[in-house]
Amino acid sequence: MFHKLLTSRAPCSPLRSCLSVIRSMATVRSSLSHEERTTQEPREARLEPVTVSRIDAVNDTIRLIRLSAMKPGHALKFQPGQWLDVFIPSLSKAGGFTITSIPTDQGQPTPQRQAYFELAIQKSTNPPAQWLWKPESEIINEQIIVRTGGSFVWPPPGIDVDGIEQVVLIAGGVGINPLISIFAHLMSLPQRPKKIRFVYGSKVEKGPIEASRILFLTRIMDLIKKQADTNIELDLFLTSASRSDIDHAKGLPEHVKLGRIEKDDLEAAIGEDRSVRQNTVAYICGPPAMTDQFVEYLSTREGVDKRKVLCEKWW
Repeated sequence: MFHKLLTSRAPCSPLRSCLSVIRSMATVRSSLSHEERTTQEPREARLEPVTVSRIDAVNDTIRLIRLSAMKPGHALKFQPGQWLDVFIPSLSKAGGFTITSIPTDQGQPTPQRQAYFELAIQKSTNPPAQWLWKPESEIINEQIIVRTGGSFVWPPPGIDVDGIEQVVLIAGGVGINPLISIFAHLMSLPQRPKKIRFVYGSKVEKGPIEASRILFLTRIMDLIKKQADTNIELDLFLTSASRSDIDHAKGLPEHVKLGRIEKDDLEAAIGEDRSVRQNTVAYICGPPAMTDQFVEYLSTREGVDKRKVLCEKWW
């Protein structure tokens, strides 16, 4: 089962090529809960009590939710790209939702606020998502329990970060969620890989296109603007839009293409230099079919180390 945003995920282990588990991914039963699907994934032992402290609308179907630590001065432990098991008292099974904030910023308390997790939740029939989409007055300040987990993270397990020259982040629609955390974390580092490419494909809403209503687009653009480094690039791909829609859109980045991300776009993202390809880590997150196709393609490109093609799927 592939929920549109932030529900249960079937992750590929970053310790090996995603290709080795693609077939087993296809057999995952939709009836399995998030916890059952991710039973082999690492998890923190600690259960963290948090409160729903803030809700912000991105558009008509997506909201950002802030889950704040109960204790002032308490830091929240997680890695960029990880998810939360979310235990809601009225529900028998936990939901799975990616953390879109970063540990070195929002995960740390300040004199003005408590540490918090940020989640992006889309309307769906998934019971935990339905609870988190209740009217704000019904859930604000409500307490729930969460636990961090997942291995689709930065730094990539088992890979020497010092040897990485390039990071390529490829998001298909809902797959933006773990990648925005990884990208924001990389932008906060004093030293990071020389090149970073963000390839983001998204379906747009009906009506005039506004960058602020495309999940995390303005955040990505703002993070890039703050950097003096010119080796950070964003390529945006929009579906359900026309050229006229793009021409009249508000606040879009320089590089925008109509349609889906294609193989030629992946080729351009990793570049032609064989030595750079050998030291490139690619993170791919999106719908299963897209993820399978992109993983297989990138893993077989000349010079690419397939162990450094990492993926996570949404079901």
